[in-house]
Parts: sequence; structure tokens; C-alpha cells
Amino acid sequence: MTPTDTPQEKPERPDANDQAHAPQGRVWVPALKEAAGAFFSAALVLIMVYSIWFFDFHPEFVRFADRGDVLPLTVAGDQFTPVQAGNGGYKDGAAVITEYLDGAAILEIKTSFQAENYPFISFDIEGLTTWSDAFVFWQLASDPGNVHRLQLNRSFDEVTQVAMPYGGDAYKGEVSTLAIGFVSDPTDHDNDGEPLLLKAVTLKPFSALRVAEQIFEDWTNPPLWQGYSNNIVRGIHATGMVFPNAVANLLVVTGVLLAWLWRARNKLRNRRPNVRLLAVALCLYGWGFNDVLRWHWRVAQLLDTHERYAGLPFEERIRNNAIRCGRRDDCFEHLLPYF
Repeated sequence: MTPTDTPQEKPERPDANDQAHAPQGRVWVPALKEAAGAFFSAALVLIMVYSIWFFDFHPEFVRFADRGDVLPLTVAGDQFTPVQAGNGGYKDGAAVITEYLDGAAILEIKTSFQAENYPFISFDIEGLTTWSDAFVFWQLASDPGNVHRLQLNRSFDEVTQVAMPYGGDAYKGEVSTLAIGFVSDPTDHDNDGEPLLLKAVTLKPFSALRVAEQIFEDWTNPPLWQGYSNNIVRGIHATGMVFPNAVANLLVVTGVLLAWLWRARNKLRNRRPNVRLLAVALCLYGWGFNDVLRWHWRVAQLLDTHERYAGLPFEERIRNNAIRCGRRDDCFEHLLPYF
């Protein structure tokens, strides 16, 4: 046999178990797939934990549960009467506000319902601009001399559903008056001249679906600009139920733990992992801290900023700034900014 006839050994085919040493493209694809499985498994685990121990996390909702067969109660907008408004009227079943009075417009209805039957209230409105803040007001039959309120969170030209248990003991017993109010910000633009339509108000009883709706509303509509010397971003408005940043952290930690347990199980079966746990953890980190929930917020901020400042002279920009213009009658527009 000549040297040329010497049998050649076939090159070894890389084992699937050695993927941890494979090129990047072959590492991150399986790592991403494993991270996806760990992420959704972690989400299911957290949902189960949250559901089982819901009242331990939110004891303020205990008195609103087990109220029997309470049905949602919807009140048309034209049932509300103005107690403070410069101008307005009614149109197609909705109450319309076209002008404020002394920087505010308030519509109310005399009613009678048990607060414990309705922990959530949603307001179907249109036309709310960033120049106004919205509030829900109510009075108790046992304390008619006091008016209580919670601020409503903006959702573009609407407001989100509000969790009334955060009104504390002020939302307890029989409610005799319910109202919605719109207040101009310190720039005194009175909703920038845009008409406001109150179409309907819906009182909602407690249920798992309503809790999920509230969390979704909270997460997709964080508060807009805030004036802090140290810019604190809560990630949620003051009456929100669950902090999304805390959930993101728990998703990452729980996902990594589940991935590690899965690998430990496979190790007992003599099955080596395709990729290192570090690669899976990095993919989970990127997934858990994505900014999908915040883009809605950023688009609203962009629109607000463009409306208040784009192409306007310096004095008008100052008048349009709710932080700088801290008084209704004098915005100090002649003063230069601080440097």
C-alpha cells in the first residue's frame, strides 16, 4: 500500500454538548431559546405566587373581596351636572366642557353606593391634554362635610382606571357624591382650549380580571414629566399597585434559578447543557429589563415637549413650563434660566 493509499481518519463531528465553545452565533441562539423558556416559566411562577398571596401583598383589598354577585355600574356622562365650569353642555349622551372657571371644571352626580362593592372606577373621557390634571372626588354619607380625592393618571387624551382602595378609610361605607374634576396646571392654559368629553363612568367590582386590567393600565401609563432636583423615576404613578421594576428584577432572579434547577436535573441524567448558564442569565437580563412598557410614556413625553416648546420664543416657553411658571399671574418670563 502506498502512502497515498493510507486510510484517512474522518474529522470528528462536533458534539452538541460542546456548544459552549462554539462560535458566538451558535452560542447565543440556544442561550436565547433557553432564556425564553426560563422567562415564561418564571412569569408563570410569579403569577401563581401573586395570585395565591394577593391579599398578603395588598391587604387594602381585603374588604373589597367576597362581596357576592355585584355587577358593574355604568353612569352616562350626561347624568353629571357641572358644579364649576366656565362653559359646556351635553352632546350624544356625554357631558362637554369647553371652558374652565378659575382654572378648574368639576362635574358631579348625587348617588348612593357602597364603596366596598366597587374598588375600581374607570372614566371614559376624551380630549384631556397635558395642560390639565384630572381628579376623582367623592363624599361619604357619614361625613358630608369633607370632600376626598385621588388623582387620575393620564393615558394620552384619556385617563386610566383608578384603584379606589388607595383612598384609604376615606373610601369606606356609603358614597353619596361622585365627581370628576379637571384642574389647569400652573401655566393656566385651561386644557389648552380643547373641549373635554365625559362619556361615561363605570364602577367595577373586585375580580382577578379587574386587578389584571389595573396593573396593565398602571404599567403602560407611567406619570409624565416630574421636576425633581434628583430625577427620581418611580416607574409607576402614586396609586399604582405593582412596581414594574420590582417585577423585572424578580423575573431575572427567578428565571436564572429555574434555569439552574433545569440544568441540575439534566446533570443527574448525564445530559450536559448546550450553553453556559452565564449566557442564559445575560439573555434573561436583557429580556427582563426591556423598555417596551415605557415607550408609550416616552411618545407622550415627546408630544408634550413638542407642543410646549417647539418653535416658540423664549418667553412663551417659560410660560408653558409648569415648573418654572409656578404662579398663575406671574411666570417671571423676563428672567433668564439658571446656569
